[in-house]
Amino acid sequence: MNIISSGSKGNSTIIWDGEDAIVIDFGISMKRFNNRIQEIDAQFSNISVVITHEHGDHASGLPVASRRLKGDIYLREKTRNAMKFDRSYVMGDDLCVGNFYIRAIPVSHDAVDPVGYIVEHKGRKISTFSDLGYFPMKYADEVAGSNIIAIEANHDTEMLRTGPYSEHLKRRISSDYGHMSNEQAALALEQISGENTNIVLIHLSDENNTPEIAYKHVRDHLVNRDIKFRSIECAKQVYGSPVFEV
Repeated sequence: MNIISSGSKGNSTIIWDGEDAIVIDFGISMKRFNNRIQEIDAQFSNISVVITHEHGDHASGLPVASRRLKGDIYLREKTRNAMKFDRSYVMGDDLCVGNFYIRAIPVSHDAVDPVGYIVEHKGRKISTFSDLGYFPMKYADEVAGSNIIAIEANHDTEMLRTGPYSEHLKRRISSDYGHMSNEQAALALEQISGENTNIVLIHLSDENNTPEIAYKHVRDHLVNRDIKFRSIECAKQVYGSPVFEV
């Protein structure tokens, strides 16, 4: 797995097994995508794209990608209608692509039908949750045991409170339909992380967070409570994440 890009300027993640590749979100250019695939030497024969929601930083590159990737595009029905994107298939609650089983998990965000995804492959599990106001704890048992959990840690609450954003935007970000804070990410991970879990903090705000603050907050919270995990990384807007093998 590799997070190609993560943040308000574009998001995309690729998971592959040498034969099939799953791309979660395409909020980047085709050029950026191709360059990253070459950098990490991702090898696959077939490719499919699933989208979490219709916002531009998660779906703006989809029209070009749909013409050039020669792969299948899957959208939730309401997302497909909102985007008016006919070159796609409707995805229900789950999907099988090659050796991958993908489950859509409803989340709370200001989009028509936003979801996170749990991706399973031969006994291994990757869960990714970006753009959500709070973590859906009723799915905690299903996420628990993931080899990788990519979870939003968008903002530091104090930086957001004292920062330059308008009060209206601050309320939107901190609402149940906005974005998760470092504290919310830590509290969720307290319930879902395990000793084999690689944690990736994603969708960090450039204005209201830093990788150092997010990392320290989440790590200290988990360590102080003796919560097990394998590693913690912060995905970047430009550089994405390391490649994870599971």
